[in-house]
Amino acid sequence: MRQGDVIRRNRRAGPLVQVPSAFTGFRFPPEVILLAVRWYLRYGLSYRDLEDLLAERGIDVDHVTCSGGCSGSRRC
Repeated sequence: MRQGDVIRRNRRAGPLVQVPSAFTGFRFPPEVILLAVRWYLRYGLSYRDLEDLLAERGIDVDHVTCSGGCSGSRRC
């Protein structure tokens, strides 16, 4: 079992099913990803604005990396 995995029980009385984290395979922790996506969608920031805000908080990220989280239509 990896860190961040959740265990859920089926509705039927059966074995526990392991559900992997939605953030498995990403470079940054889930908290950073959620924060960046929240700012991007809520405040209409550009990827470069996100890069600057995260840099102020000590997170080194490129604006191209930020574009991987959303399709660009502001509807992920």
